[in-house]
Amino acid sequence: MKLALARGGGVAGLRKPPLALDTATLPPADRDRVHALVAAAQLPALPAPGDAAHDQVGYTLSVTADDGAAHDYDLTLDTAPPAVRALISELRRLAGSLAR
Repeated sequence: MKLALARGGGVAGLRKPPLALDTATLPPADRDRVHALVAAAQLPALPAPGDAAHDQVGYTLSVTADDGAAHDYDLTLDTAPPAVRALISELRRLAGSLAR
């Protein structure tokens, strides 16, 4: 599974390069944790951020399954459920450690 997290928006509309993670490159424990977090996040059920999120920092989480199926999910951390915030936190942690 491949994940990418792009951050942008807010009042200035700034975009940063996305964080990217390929779970095939992770140790088994980390890979299993990420897969479990993706399942727990129930991403297809996420509501769209809506117009109220216009000036908030927004995220696009792209998930590509091992079979090649790809989906993008737009969200804000203010409205994201705890399971989604946990997934994003883990993605940041793992992608940050790979970038060093």
